[in-house]
Amino acid sequence: MGSSLPEVGALKLEYAVRSDVGRRRTNNEDAVFASPRMAAVADGVGGAAAGEVASQTVISALHRFDKSHAEGPLDEELRSAIAEGNAAIAFITGCRPETSGMGTTLTAVALGDEGYVLANVGDSRTYLLRDGALRQLTHDEGVGSLLFRALDGDPRRSATTERLEARAGDRLLLCSDGLSDLVDDEVIAATLRDVADREACADRLVGLALEAGGRDNVSVVVADVSQA
Repeated sequence: MGSSLPEVGALKLEYAVRSDVGRRRTNNEDAVFASPRMAAVADGVGGAAAGEVASQTVISALHRFDKSHAEGPLDEELRSAIAEGNAAIAFITGCRPETSGMGTTLTAVALGDEGYVLANVGDSRTYLLRDGALRQLTHDEGVGSLLFRALDGDPRRSATTERLEARAGDRLLLCSDGLSDLVDDEVIAATLRDVADREACADRLVGLALEAGGRDNVSVVVADVSQA
């Protein structure tokens, strides 16, 4: 890998990032990253088994990818970066047995020449607000506290990726289930529509989760797609 992600036509992400420990947790196992070319939210699982290490490990791999040159198709390169993060989790658990059992969800969007590449593992979500209508782009891979898939160092784990059209004026929301489990999609949609300032919008979304009980860590990226 070389120097930079491919130029993105004339589009970029303008973003606001928030992460809160919540009202009923003592540590934050979420990790968040955003740049003009990428946004990602990872929600660590494993509790005492160091979920926060797993989430930060995968986010660190994406941060390196964001600074690198994608030589092949963006979806393949993104999957490769996620696999690198998953392999790093395996390495850590091999060196530190006390972290065995840790894992993380991941939802990520990379903005490339041909639009969005969406990657997902687990039940963190990406939403798209376009022309006032909200659409959940990801599919939850879990029910309640039971995850069907997570990045836990097993080499068989991989992200589901999808290519989607990107438009100036889109608003993306990436979030951990600390938001989506407590706040209805209708309320999320209204907040994304009505609160134009993305910093205030991100604050409001976290506030809604806390007002609803805040039983989990809550993390959000509100990203507006604009002309570069």
